[in-house]
Amino acid sequence: MARFVLVRLLHALITIWIAFTLAFVVLRVVPGDPVQIQLSRSGADNVELAPEKLAALRADLGLDKPVLVQYADYALGLLRGDPGFSIRSNENVGSVLAAALPATLELAGVALAIGLPIGVLLAVLATLLNRRWIGGLLKTTPVVCISIPTFLIGLLLIHFVAFEWRLLPGIGGRGPAAVVLPALTLAVPVAAVVGQILGRSLDATVRQPFVRTLRAKGIGEGGIMFGHLLRNAGLPALTMTGLLIGSLVSGSVVVETVFSRHGMGKLIADAIIDKDTPVVLAITVLGSALIVTVNLVIDLLYYYLDPRIRSGGGAIRKRATLRGDYALT
Repeated sequence: MARFVLVRLLHALITIWIAFTLAFVVLRVVPGDPVQIQLSRSGADNVELAPEKLAALRADLGLDKPVLVQYADYALGLLRGDPGFSIRSNENVGSVLAAALPATLELAGVALAIGLPIGVLLAVLATLLNRRWIGGLLKTTPVVCISIPTFLIGLLLIHFVAFEWRLLPGIGGRGPAAVVLPALTLAVPVAAVVGQILGRSLDATVRQPFVRTLRAKGIGEGGIMFGHLLRNAGLPALTMTGLLIGSLVSGSVVVETVFSRHGMGKLIADAIIDKDTPVVLAITVLGSALIVTVNLVIDLLYYYLDPRIRSGGGAIRKRATLRGDYALT
């Protein structure tokens, strides 16, 4: 077990380093000069600055150093807990992230709290009502929801719920009410993915011989579902929950832009446009660390929830293989 955790931690560090490197390379490849972008934003792009002043600005931002030196400086700064200063606002990057992170965590947390139960409920009802027309409708619902773009869901909610019916605030705003519509926008794909994966897994598990044995013992469908099926069929959905954390981080970029919320999504979108390298790299490392941590926790849950993983002298099988096993049963 200890060896498994150490190996996973090593993989996590490698993943974070790769994400950091790719973000740095992409920002270097994308055309644009951060200094000129900031001058344009301040209205000073029409003023012809002396080459010495431009050079001094680049030197202050560390942009006059060789590429590898800049890469090493950013990496060492993050390792020391010093992400540097934002090129755009000249604020400490840590302070910038601390101001934006709570809004995104609130949004993602509420979206998960809404989406996960709805997804599980859809899968359970679709399985219990499999032989009725409503069961087929419930099975089709996740596919339809996955096909709808996130920004379109947000715009529809703003139009009807906020503008037409005036039930909830749509743009910006503060307080619990302001997070409902953005969270619902992110919760729709979460519920759809969980409902689809769990529904397929339940369909495969309900055909297993042990289910016929339980029915022969007189156990009702509800008892079979909540006492046996969900535990056996829930592992693939548990894996998808870990992957959904990453989709919530990326989805927040669109949702926070549509709803004019000031969170991590909008922050990284603006930072990419401005080529604000310190902010982009810090958010990349933070997001990667969050995702690999969640997946490590899910790996540990797999170890305790599935006895097959502990069989064969405690050998650990990859979650992808387990998903294949469930799909074939």
